[in-house]
Amino acid sequence: MSGDLGAHATAALLAALRLAPVAMVSPFLGGPLVPPVVRLALAAGLGLAGASLAPAAATPAGVLLAAAGLRELALGTILAVAASAPVEAARAAGRLVDTFRGATLAELHVAPLRQRESASGDLLAQAVVVLAAVAGGDRLVVAGLVGTFAAVPPGAAFPLAAAREIGLRAAAEVLSAAAAVSAPAAAGVLAADLALAAAARVAPRLGVVSVAQPARAALGLLALAACASAAAGRLVALTALAGGAPVLLRGSP
Repeated sequence: MSGDLGAHATAALLAALRLAPVAMVSPFLGGPLVPPVVRLALAAGLGLAGASLAPAAATPAGVLLAAAGLRELALGTILAVAASAPVEAARAAGRLVDTFRGATLAELHVAPLRQRESASGDLLAQAVVVLAAVAGGDRLVVAGLVGTFAAVPPGAAFPLAAAREIGLRAAAEVLSAAAAVSAPAAAGVLAADLALAAAARVAPRLGVVSVAQPARAALGLLALAACASAAAGRLVALTALAGGAPVLLRGSP
């Protein structure tokens, strides 16, 4: 009985190590705004649930246990990249939008995160969390994370090719989503610059240079607002990265 209890406790500890990096960075599993104790408790609770879904495996001990813990932390870091992809893409897109508008100086200091955020980036990040929760994206992320234990038991070796694919796919999706979401704002700013340049050439005495920056900022925001629905859909769809992690770890096509 004590041996079984020890094996279950070891499996739960290893499972918690897998989910700890996700709980630290992803708002769908706590995130930086939640106290660290709560995040660790959430990772431990979900890890215990995930360990109960995993197939039976030999319990490592000693050096093998330390190596298994490092493997779980490495896999958890890759899963954290996939789970935080929607929010990171939103922040990157918002920073690009504000860069195009020339509003990067108006950054916000977010004390709980201990970092500076652009106004549009913070707005898009908050919006994608809310919209993902409404659409069920948060449940998809949690189900995908817990489902990884059925694909790879706690402490077991995982396929490096599959883990690399998860990380590379998440990084590529973040970059492409940020570029796609910020593209309308770039087009709006370019249109404003072209219109002001044409007006300055036709009527140089109008003094359009003084309204250049307000026009660029306004058209950039208008373009982003006009495509808000498509942008939200593009960002929320990134929750499928973490939801599909079990399939990749099983090596399925």
